[in-house]
Amino acid sequence: MDWQGYFEMMADWKKLPAYKAEPRIDSLVGYYLPDFMSDFLGIKVAGIIPELPLRLGTVNDAYEKTNMADRSYKVDFFIVTDNGMNYLVEFKTDSGSLRPGQDKYLEAAKSKEMKLIIEGIVTISAASNYKTKYGHLLEKLQALGLLNADREYSGTNSGIEIIYVQPSNPNKNRNIIDFIWIADWLESKYAGSEFEAEFSKALKLWSSD
Repeated sequence: MDWQGYFEMMADWKKLPAYKAEPRIDSLVGYYLPDFMSDFLGIKVAGIIPELPLRLGTVNDAYEKTNMADRSYKVDFFIVTDNGMNYLVEFKTDSGSLRPGQDKYLEAAKSKEMKLIIEGIVTISAASNYKTKYGHLLEKLQALGLLNADREYSGTNSGIEIIYVQPSNPNKNRNIIDFIWIADWLESKYAGSEFEAEFSKALKLWSSD
């Protein structure tokens, strides 16, 4: 496959007003995320779950007694490290696409800690019609040591940190992994690979978005 042509096409389409690049490349970022976050944090990532649901009634008390309580806000990626630390990861291909409401939900989740977040997911699972999909999610949470066989919280660290993966980090915030950092990491880890070389070039191009 012509990877150069593919990423050049993506770069062109990304300039269009209605084209959303994030859903097209989040699986690529998700594939590499455990490895590059391990290097960024200096501790091995134990597991990753995409689109982790945050129960609205859990992160915002105003929803608790409404018909919105068991609906959810989705976090792009959830990461657990070997020391049991929990990370909510937001991925953006355009720095301008970050919204204050997203930060509000993430900060609210951080303040509630992981025990309540996991209990909220179990509550959603019981109310949802998507039993098979939520069953798979609960199995993954159990595999990560966050749930026991009785679907009770069993994590060893209830703390939560927030990480942003986005084009740039002009203020050098410690919780932002920017595209240049990822591009350099790809070049270092996958020297000589055409795909990673072209992906790296695309990330550097998008770093100015």
